[in-house]
Parts: sequence; C-alpha cells; structure tokens
Amino acid sequence: MAVASNRFAELPPEEIQRLLDNATAKSTVKATKFGMKIFYEWQASPGGAKFSKPIEEMSKEELNVCLRSFYTSARKQDGSYYKATSLKSIRSAIDRHLRAPPHNKPFSVIADAAFTEANKVLGAFVKDLKLSGKIEATIHKKAMTREHVQKLFDSGQLGPADSKNPSQLQRTAWFYVGLYFGRRGRERQRFLKRDMLVHRMRDEGVEYFELHRKMTPSLPSTTSADADDEVESDTKIFAVPGSERCPVNTLKNYLAHLNPTSDVLFQRPKDSHSARFNPKDTVWYSPSPIGKTFLSCFLKEMSKRAGIVPHLTNHCLRATSVAVLSHGNLHSLAPTAESSTFEVEQRKSSLLSSFVTAGQAPQHCYTTPSRDADQRVIGTMVEIQQEHQPGGEIVFQVRKFPVLLKDNQSVAVANVPAESNLAQSVKTTPILPKPV
Repeated sequence: MAVASNRFAELPPEEIQRLLDNATAKSTVKATKFGMKIFYEWQASPGGAKFSKPIEEMSKEELNVCLRSFYTSARKQDGSYYKATSLKSIRSAIDRHLRAPPHNKPFSVIADAAFTEANKVLGAFVKDLKLSGKIEATIHKKAMTREHVQKLFDSGQLGPADSKNPSQLQRTAWFYVGLYFGRRGRERQRFLKRDMLVHRMRDEGVEYFELHRKMTPSLPSTTSADADDEVESDTKIFAVPGSERCPVNTLKNYLAHLNPTSDVLFQRPKDSHSARFNPKDTVWYSPSPIGKTFLSCFLKEMSKRAGIVPHLTNHCLRATSVAVLSHGNLHSLAPTAESSTFEVEQRKSSLLSSFVTAGQAPQHCYTTPSRDADQRVIGTMVEIQQEHQPGGEIVFQVRKFPVLLKDNQSVAVANVPAESNLAQSVKTTPILPKPV
C-alpha cells in the first residue's frame, strides 16, 4: 500500500530546539543567563583564571573543586556579598545550563554526591555571612491583620458574595482561593482551570469547594504524580451560613458568570461602569486570561487602593493562612481516632473563615455529632479577636462556642442563659504568634 510522500514531516533540529526553548519559562531562561554570566566573569578574573578549562568540559572532580572556589568568591559589581537566595539561584543556573541541550550532563551539581563538598562549603559560607551580619537573613512576608482585611472590604477591593461588580467579585474569589488553598505563585494561578474548583454537598447539608489539580505540563506541580492524573486536594473551603462574606457563595457566584468559551479560572472582567454592561447578563468576563504579571501584583494593587501602608503582596496571603492556622493550635487540627481528615479540614476552614468574617453573622464551623436528643450539638462557632501589644506582638484570643439545634433553630452557646451547663464550655485562649 502506497503512502503519500508528504504525509509525514520531519522537523529540522533548530525547530525542535525552538520548541524546547519555548517550553521553558522566559524568567527561567533569563535567570540561567544571569547566573552563567556571573560564573564566566569570575572565571575571567584573577581568582578564577586557574580554572581555564570550559565548565562544560570539566569532570565531576574538577567541577567540584571549581564550584567550591566560585561559591566563596562570587561578589556583586560593587564588591558586596550576594544574598543566600541569590547564591543558590546562581547554583541552580549552573545546574540548568549543564543539564540542558546541547551539554546534556547526566548529573546535577545540586543533588549529585560528587558535589557534596562544594555544596557543604556553600552552606557554611552563607551561614557565616549571616552570623557575621554581612548579609541579612531571609526576610519572610508578614501576615495580614484583621484590620487589613476590613480595609479591603471597606474600600470595595473585596466585596460580598452577591457582588454585582465583575472586578470586585473576581478579586474576592481570588483572595479566597489564595487564602484557603495557598495558590500564590503567578505561574500556577494563571493556569488554574475553572473545573478544578469542584462544588460538593454532603448528606447532612455541609456545602464546600475542593481543589482538583490536573497534572499537565502546563501546570507546574510539586508532586511526582503522572501528568495525566487528577490529584484531589485535601484542603476544602466550607460555607459560612448567614455571612455575606461566605467564600462558598462567592465562588459559586463567580463561577456562574465566567465566560463558557474559556476554561481559564481568572478571566478578564468586563467594565462594570460601561453602558454596555448589564449585571443581569450571564457572562461578566471575556475569554482571555489575566496576565501573570497582573496576577502577581493583585494584592499589592488592592492594598494601594485601600490605603494600606506598607503595601501587601501575594505572599502575605500565604503567610496569613499559615499564621491563622498556627494560632489556632495546629496540634488540635491533626486527624485522630475521633476526627477524620474531613473534620480536620472543616476546622481549618472555620479558622480562616473566622479571620475573614469578623463582625459578620455567627458561623457553623464543623459538625460534631451529639448523643443528646433534646439539645443536639450540630457544630462549633469560633471567634478570633486580635490585639496589638505595646511591644509589637499580636495576641489572638480564640473563643469556641458549641452551636445547638433546638426547636429546629441554631442557637449559639453565647445566647444560652448563664445558668446553663453548656455556657461553661466557653474557653478563652491567648496565643502568641511565632515570628513570621
């Protein structure tokens, strides 16, 4: 059987290389060039001149000795030291350069045992620089406070679950996704798909969202799952009945108005001030995705418009999630024989919701079955009060109230008469946060 000669095409090597280059993020390519530029400049200096052999031709033993000298000699143009993160980024750049085509080295200068000595020297050098005060320790982003969140709502940067403003609704949905799921990296956020947010309802009426990550090459992942697998996230966002800031209702409203022709989660919002915009329309967003640079500045721009100084960054959102859960006694949020992973996730979600919904209607946080038929405990209400101390520390007061089902109505213990035994279960726990 004859086969048409033009059916199968063979790409030239340069076209294959172009495809490989495009598969690597531009920021990664830029970082690799920057790191190698510093290495080549050092190699051309008097201190690096003794390593005259091209780095691509060095054996493991030669490269280990070379890198051991380079790590301790690298300096900025003004002669000052590089930060620890910068030195490790330069090491990663060298690693990528050697392992990428056309060199294709089968080893890693980061993980291979042949470079243990060089890596130990780098670690010891960085530690010495920190102890001597020549470089600063890594500065972690500070967590947001309740005052920050309230300012974002008061200024209209964040809004209620039934918001009719496409931009405001999107900012609020983005805020909840980042706070509850910890999705802060601009690359990952841009590749999130709308069908990754899965809405669920349990038989007892518990409503929540969970995040499913489709492991595709276009969505970076920290797991080693197969590229075609769909991995379920343990983290869940639970509804907050009675609150206008309910994260579940916010996400439901947002997803309902996305453009059906695009599967992207963060689409460009339509202008609510335009005469052509009608809040009664089903679609409030265009099919094109928001740019990754714009996404990376989301919280910074929101805090600017809200008058928050210093400005917040996307990383502050992740730090807030970690801080709130830490202040809520993480040891009590681990699965036990009496509590399942699902219940633990309900408790974590309730702590984050209590932080966001300050001053709003009481929330049901997690269900707790009771054997009392007359006054059945159906959940717990958590209140978190934040106080600033003169020394700059923040104290979180955590108060937990059982929520009862009485006469088919939810009643918080706070509203039960003082003579009731249930009222004695209220606890106040001062918690000092760990340094962020």
